Amino acid sequence: MILTLSLGLLVLVHSAWSTSPPGQILQTHPLLLKPSCNDSRVLSMAGFALEKINEDRKEGYIFRLNRVADVREHHQAGSGSVYYLTLDVVDTNCHVLSKKNWKDCEIGQFFESVYGQCKAIFYVNLPRRILDLPAYNCTIRPVSRRELATLCPDCPVYITNFSDPRIFQTVSESLEKINKETTVGKAFHLFKVTKVLTYWVRGPSYSVEFLVTESPCTKSLPKKCLPPPANAQPVGICKGSLSGDHIKKYVSGTCEFFQSQPTLAPESHPPEHQVPQQLASSTDAPPLEEPKGSVQLLPDPSVGKFEDFQEKRPIVTFPVHVSLTTEPLGEVLHLPSHYLLEKEELPIVLPFPEGLRSNECPGPAEYPNSLILPP
Repeated sequence: MILTLSLGLLVLVHSAWSTSPPGQILQTHPLLLKPSCNDSRVLSMAGFALEKINEDRKEGYIFRLNRVADVREHHQAGSGSVYYLTLDVVDTNCHVLSKKNWKDCEIGQFFESVYGQCKAIFYVNLPRRILDLPAYNCTIRPVSRRELATLCPDCPVYITNFSDPRIFQTVSESLEKINKETTVGKAFHLFKVTKVLTYWVRGPSYSVEFLVTESPCTKSLPKKCLPPPANAQPVGICKGSLSGDHIKKYVSGTCEFFQSQPTLAPESHPPEHQVPQQLASSTDAPPLEEPKGSVQLLPDPSVGKFEDFQEKRPIVTFPVHVSLTTEPLGEVLHLPSHYLLEKEELPIVLPFPEGLRSNECPGPAEYPNSLILPP
């Protein structure tokens, strides 16, 4: 209902805009509009764009919008606009396969935070009910270990190297506990480790998150279960931990299972997953085979540079680049055919604008902690 109302208000705003003159589609970068990063319309478009980014991704955790770092807007010769967005994002505790909306997902503890930037090209034509994400790229990295050590020396540490055999021992024993406690009739198997935290409890200990697949078990012999098929897909994400010593060991394991995604008629969708009528033309379209962008995970900038870190704080950069053209005057953006746009209605896309931000950017951050804000 909120989404429907916000779209309705945005349609009214767009209907009040004057039609751009024909020559406007050939405007160069200096002529791009620079709206405020805190403008309600910009925040709405940034939210829609981030939702599309999360939908497109197949790995990792759902991004939550921290702030709009920069924005340019290019009015088209009709009722649409192309937005060039730079978004500061932070990982949440929801895996992308859960298909949750980013607004329903919370970020984790500061010591496990992964943060970064996304650049996205986003086409909006509200009268035609089009919200399309032609391209995006994101760069993320974990918070600095060195900075965390000064703030919380006893906090768990996020690691990206999963080669330690004790990590898979933690996964194995957690999964064994989960399978013992689960309903008879299925068994869960490791698909992929997704997150590891290490901490000290009578020795090095680990907290892990991992995707699982499932396979059926024989009813007459519950302990005899078939291996998962080769093309098995993850059905949920599990958390586990292993700590203690040779005298006493503590193992935990819990899972959250993804909702199945059957093909249903729109009227049979659960209310919380109903497709807004205004977006039916774009949301009901078959997904494209190729992803619209990518996410690059960078290493911790402070690892292996202790001497440099003592002298000065390392400069953290997020080299994010996205562009659909190198032509200064732009090119026609060929949208999917299901939008049913005439040739003269197709938008013009320009090279992604670089350079100084406007005076009204970046916008305020939802999480102003300097540990998770790109410079």
